[in-house]
Amino acid sequence: MTQTALAGRQDISNKTISEGGGESLPPYKEALNSQDAGPTRTAHMCVSVLLDYPGEDYDQDLSVIALELENLDDKVAAELAEYLSWAQKTDVGDIEKAYVDTFDKRRKCALHLTYYSTGDTRLRGGALVTFGQAFEAMGWRIEGGELPDYLPAVCELAARTGDELALHLLNVHREGLEVLRAALESLNSPWAAVMRALILTLPPLDERAKDAYQRLIMKGPPAEMVGITDLPFPMMSGVES
Repeated sequence: MTQTALAGRQDISNKTISEGGGESLPPYKEALNSQDAGPTRTAHMCVSVLLDYPGEDYDQDLSVIALELENLDDKVAAELAEYLSWAQKTDVGDIEKAYVDTFDKRRKCALHLTYYSTGDTRLRGGALVTFGQAFEAMGWRIEGGELPDYLPAVCELAARTGDELALHLLNVHREGLEVLRAALESLNSPWAAVMRALILTLPPLDERAKDAYQRLIMKGPPAEMVGITDLPFPMMSGVES
């Protein structure tokens, strides 16, 4: 895996993806530092790290991200600073527990983007294939057995490549991102600030996306009970809505 960090340090780069896949699209320039990357790509890498499960170097990651705030747009930096102010005074074990309680036990806080658009239906299999093909097209693959729609991995892909296809994966699932943000805000979760930071890097919601977002809030993701046992991925079980 390429260890080049967008902040110019190996310890800020996330490890949800690695190089290697199918034939890649025309070469991109992986940034050597946050100045080369620019504020949006740097923000995406920070978000990728902060939305992933806290690793053994989490305290170091937080310190490096804190140093990078000055290289981000002011509103994005303010949101990430809000999260850092909580995380830097919280024991990592408590952060890990809060992470599991938030993202692993609540449907509306799922970190897998296709869940919001296809729910637990057979359509999700095809959506996951599309994500996987996008990663391969850019010459990357998912690490650790994660599904390719895992939000921290998609953010890392956008950060490392700056490719329009990676950004497209975020933009076309904007409604799901808004539902996740709203759910985190309803819980007064510290990760709500991280989601607000991510959304600030994306184009404003258009009317179609606003309508879809409202429908998701009211009805939740699609559900399908017939043939559900044949799905090539696990249903979310034992979780709250």
